[in-house]
Amino acid sequence: MIANISGRFRAWLIDTFTYDSGQQAADAMADATRWGWLPALSGVAVGGEHARRSHNESVVQGGGVSG
Repeated sequence: MIANISGRFRAWLIDTFTYDSGQQAADAMADATRWGWLPALSGVAVGGEHARRSHNESVVQGGGVSG
């Protein structure tokens, strides 16, 4: 009984203070590829809005009508 408790305690300590770096690396890479496109998409959205605003300002300043 004592050996079983000490074995369980040892297993608990090992599980608590060690990690499977291979699995964590795979999870981190999956997250990076899953969410890595967000900054690029937000940059496209900001650039598109900037282009629309700039175009509208140039049309208003030039007095012309965009068609």
